[in-house]
Amino acid sequence: MALPQWHGFIDPVLRVMADGQVRRNADIRNAVAVVTRLSDEDMGEVMASGEARWANRINWAVFDSFKAGLLVREARGQYKISAEGLRRVSSTAEITYQTLMEYDSYRAYQNTSKAPKKTARPGAETMSAVSEIAVDADPSEALEQSADQLNRVVIDEIYRNLLELSPDAFERLIPFVVKALGYGTDREDNLKPTQRSGDNGIDGIVWQDALGFDRVYLQAKRYSEGNTVGAPEVQAFSGALGQFRATKGIFITTSTFTSGARAVARDTAHYTLILIDGQRLASLMFEYGVGVQVDRTVVVKKLDQDFFDSF
Repeated sequence: MALPQWHGFIDPVLRVMADGQVRRNADIRNAVAVVTRLSDEDMGEVMASGEARWANRINWAVFDSFKAGLLVREARGQYKISAEGLRRVSSTAEITYQTLMEYDSYRAYQNTSKAPKKTARPGAETMSAVSEIAVDADPSEALEQSADQLNRVVIDEIYRNLLELSPDAFERLIPFVVKALGYGTDREDNLKPTQRSGDNGIDGIVWQDALGFDRVYLQAKRYSEGNTVGAPEVQAFSGALGQFRATKGIFITTSTFTSGARAVARDTAHYTLILIDGQRLASLMFEYGVGVQVDRTVVVKKLDQDFFDSF
């Protein structure tokens, strides 16, 4: 039997979780592998990235079920079935990709991508992402669209991993991201986060010159989705910047900012305060090569018409 696509694992994932237990990703994968009777051959398939194909597909079934509200995240990498998920599994009807699309939260998540995500949603794995290329595109356009979809797959994966970091790990990550954006030097202490005590709400400092005259102050909040950062949090960070007589501050979260929070940052007069939400952070990490590596390089050649015209 061929290995199911990612959406073929949605139903078994939720059936496994129907007992109400909290499980880690690895435990969910192993349990689903048993109930779906994956063979050694199925589990031996490896993607170009080196990741086991079956594990990648189940991971996405778990993540998308979570985005639809059928699973809830109890802790980093740990999930439990929701009340709505229990309602779904109480029926004998198979839970499919179309089931997930019934939920506003999942449709909103899907709409974060510009290109339509149909039944073979990009995100299961890189090779399946090219299946939705428009049939009327010429070869060059199809190649561009394929690359765009593959890129969005990786950005989704980055975002998923950001959400599963612990708050401490997220704070340690942020200075590396800011350095990759071009803010910082090679000072030995450039990437060191501030201490927990006495930091006045500052989670890290990036030095923009070797002597430390110009600095970027950082605030990092690893919040779950839906737990937005409001105006009070941004005002507190703004106040901390004032205490340090800072000129630049960056507030980064895995969640989103309220309109009030964005207004506080926009109206700050004495320094520049930038807000970066989770989706933008994932995109920036992709663009600047943080947490990603080159999978493969494809050389595309085209006809040199001038060469032939010279004869």
